[in-house]
Amino acid sequence: MEDGDDNGHSINDDLRMMGESGDDHEGGGDLGLHDLFGSTAAALIDLATGDVPGDGAGGGSGAGATIANGVPQPQSSVGPRPRKTKSSAWEDIDPINTTVGGKQVRTGAICKWCKSSLSAGSSGGTGHLLRHACDCKVKVATQGKQSQLSFNPDGSVSNFVYCPSRARTQLCRLIARLDLPLTFAESPAFGEYIKLAHNPKFKSVSRQTTTRDFVKYFNDRCSSNGNAKEDYLKKKIIGLRRIEVSHNADNISERVLSVIAEWGCTDKLFSVTLDNASSNVKAMDKLKPALSGYVGTLFLHQRCALHLINLIVKSGLKRFKPWLDDFRTAISFLNASNQRTAAYKSYCVAIDVRPRKFELDMDVRWNSTYLMLKHLLPYKETFDMFLTTQYPRKPGDPELLTPAHWYVAARLLEFIEMFYDATISLSGVYYPTSPLIMHTLLDIAKHLHTYEYDEQIGPVVVPMKKKFLKYWKNIPYLYSIAFILDPRAKLRGFMNILRILSQLGINDYSSYYTDVRAELKNMFNKYDAKFGAVRLQRPSAPTTATEQHLHLLCYKQQALLWWFDDDFNILNWWHEHKLTYYVLSILARDVISVPVSTKSAFSLCGRIIEKRRRCLSPDMVEMLLWIKGRELGDASMQHTVDDKDIEAAYENLYLDVEPDAEAEP
Repeated sequence: MEDGDDNGHSINDDLRMMGESGDDHEGGGDLGLHDLFGSTAAALIDLATGDVPGDGAGGGSGAGATIANGVPQPQSSVGPRPRKTKSSAWEDIDPINTTVGGKQVRTGAICKWCKSSLSAGSSGGTGHLLRHACDCKVKVATQGKQSQLSFNPDGSVSNFVYCPSRARTQLCRLIARLDLPLTFAESPAFGEYIKLAHNPKFKSVSRQTTTRDFVKYFNDRCSSNGNAKEDYLKKKIIGLRRIEVSHNADNISERVLSVIAEWGCTDKLFSVTLDNASSNVKAMDKLKPALSGYVGTLFLHQRCALHLINLIVKSGLKRFKPWLDDFRTAISFLNASNQRTAAYKSYCVAIDVRPRKFELDMDVRWNSTYLMLKHLLPYKETFDMFLTTQYPRKPGDPELLTPAHWYVAARLLEFIEMFYDATISLSGVYYPTSPLIMHTLLDIAKHLHTYEYDEQIGPVVVPMKKKFLKYWKNIPYLYSIAFILDPRAKLRGFMNILRILSQLGINDYSSYYTDVRAELKNMFNKYDAKFGAVRLQRPSAPTTATEQHLHLLCYKQQALLWWFDDDFNILNWWHEHKLTYYVLSILARDVISVPVSTKSAFSLCGRIIEKRRRCLSPDMVEMLLWIKGRELGDASMQHTVDDKDIEAAYENLYLDVEPDAEAEP
């Protein structure tokens, strides 16, 4: 029998059981409504009188029948048996009545719980209504409670079973991703929240247990991912080791080599990108012999391009320090008291300007100076008027911010915007940055040349150009070859860039072009020696070194791509042409995938080591950084994480929203 058969079966079910053979009945067969009550049982019942139309007051021809040995018998003269006129189903179901032939008859029903329409004609039973009402009341009673179903990895559904070890593993992921203290798990408030809102079976864990869980989770992920083949353009931090002795070249090279050897990457390294510290340069000189097993050391050491841009811009901002200090003083004055902030807000509201606060820049982040000026300049009139009326000064003293200040700020913002955009572009993770660096060098050279004789900016350009020439007058071979291996540029585009740089007075690159072609051929020969023997067994694949060199020549002389759009993917292009340029495609993917910046990796570390975590051991710091890097990578959230955070810090400062509300654009 179907669900609900204990109290929800229909009258047809009752009558069918009455007609079955057994101890109480002789003979078999079902007795339907027609057999028991006559042919008029299927007619609509008059809701006012309970009569069946056409059969008088007493019902149909079988209205006086009784059951004896499974056979209908005439009812006694006592009168008709009292008939139940209302089912308990109508406590939860509202009937829908319609006038038929001048009489009210039932044609349907509405559930009081879910408001759905149900079939409930007068000729039908109420069993299905009872079952529906029972199910609805159960759903309403359990609404808002935790679901007891869970999805399996294959997409199937199973009953949810609370697992303490799984809960602790997910807690480790949460702590690593949100930079929470290790004591977060033993917080009574957190335990109460989980028990009341999510799972009453949750048990709080101590810091010691959380530490052991981190070690286990770290080791499990290392064993599962350590030897896996990595895709291009994935950032994964494999180690963060503390150097407790002097940070000289010997100690740095020793610690770096130990981490690389631990991961089995000694003969797999193509390039190492570092900042411009002299100890790092000397350390790489010591590491080159040990790390040359892949294809040599030509591209092994690369300086971080964003570190060099930082040095260039900061050398120029020093000349603007007196002007910038006055802006910092003004912003500090506004933020010093709630009364001033409230007064400034009232003034902005009165003149129909959206009120906001302003943030100071940071000494170690030149791009924060750009953001400070970017958000302050649109409020020049309101901010200047506020200072004129509120900032204290003696009679005869000049105003804190003069029109000259605002003019210099506008010109400075215009000048450093190009460097800010270049920083954002070169800090990407999910697209190649090495083919972009030559474009950036050309943009910087043209930008400095444009402002070199400007009355206000000109004095700043002199030290910046000096820094630029110090590091990029001699263009690294990696930048040039990555640019050539972009099918949109090749040798023709490379020649054009060198010609423009020479005209801007950066350097004489007449011989550099020949040197780059020689180095490209040299690298190709090394790759051919290493990978040439492992060729696809296809008739179209080149089978000799001579044919491979012809394909290199063919690529260099092939026409440029002019049909590409902004979504053009260089790595995909080389993957699609790997059968045509088998060896060259491997070289191209290695060169193009080299990151020109290490900025985001060190910024991620800086958010892990902060005042709430001063007691963390070096091993725990490494595990937290390692796990957080993997978690962000799995979610594809590594791209310009640091830049987005600092942008948000300067944008969400409006005074007409609650502190935790999302600011309007």
